[in-house]
Amino acid sequence: MLPNLQSNPSRKVLVLKPVLAAVFGLAAGMLFVLFTQSSPLFAFKALMTAGFGCQAPDNCALLTTLQWATPLILSGLSAAVAFRAGIFCIGQAGQMVLGAAMAAQLGSQLNLPAALQITLALAGAAAVGALWGVIPGLLKVHLNVNEIISSFVMNQAALFFLFLFRAGRIPPAARLLPLAAGTKLNGGFLIALACLLLVFLLLFRCTRGFGWRMSGQAPLFARFAGIHTARSVALAMCLSGALAGLAGGIEVLGVHYRFVSSFSENPFDGVIVALMGQSHPLGILLSGIFLGGVRLGSLNGLQLEAGIPRELGGAMIAIMVLLMCADRLYHLLRQRTRHLKRQLVKPRA
Repeated sequence: MLPNLQSNPSRKVLVLKPVLAAVFGLAAGMLFVLFTQSSPLFAFKALMTAGFGCQAPDNCALLTTLQWATPLILSGLSAAVAFRAGIFCIGQAGQMVLGAAMAAQLGSQLNLPAALQITLALAGAAAVGALWGVIPGLLKVHLNVNEIISSFVMNQAALFFLFLFRAGRIPPAARLLPLAAGTKLNGGFLIALACLLLVFLLLFRCTRGFGWRMSGQAPLFARFAGIHTARSVALAMCLSGALAGLAGGIEVLGVHYRFVSSFSENPFDGVIVALMGQSHPLGILLSGIFLGGVRLGSLNGLQLEAGIPRELGGAMIAIMVLLMCADRLYHLLRQRTRHLKRQLVKPRA
């Protein structure tokens, strides 16, 4: 049964805000098309067909979109877990790079049965990502170091430690099998779906996840309730880093079959997906697929078919994120205004 959105205004807003942001972002993009002297309707059709169309099993853009969405979903989950714990971490890019390097080394150097080698490679990717992810959290809770600065610096520092890894090409036996012939959509997408379910259950159905959320939303209340906030933040940041490292490992074992140091033009994809999905696993799934489809459609549809620069897709995504952030700014300003009004009308003693 579908949830009754009318009886739950907060859930209704949770659904409508990203939908409206996506609609206005696409509409603004089509307005930009007018400056290229092209037809907005043709451009929109080309974008949607190249990003979400599926004419045949061997000619299905949607499958490629799901492949592109896999690292977006995992990095978005990584950012969302950190956000829920009160840490605005932007270090997913560095965690993915180190996870990819570890997966490439274990996947190319070990000589084990296929299932065991893949499992160890992905576990190693998650472990090194967790190690790299917990550092900004510890710096925040123990030394009060700004997590945005520390995680940004660690993105750059991750590139320095790549010399520790010796990675070759991934042999066929250690690769993630494709889910559909003729595509690189692999078992990593199923792993991403399993991680979505795991994070949902952990954050919203488990006591430990409740402690993480309270440590981020109401740290004083959490301390009075007996929750060890420093430990909660550390565990949450371990999971956050592990998810990003796992994303890098899946890209190596299932898509590129070798180490790559860059997975996207934007190193803050995880933050974008988490913001558009409002740090909720279901929203992250939808926003990851939508973002992957828009990027694929911008490349194959707008640029190749319509002759419109693919950067237009990035502009539409930027507008969507701005609308999501502007909504939060609007509510913040409204709360401040109400507080000032109460102070002004407060009777003098």
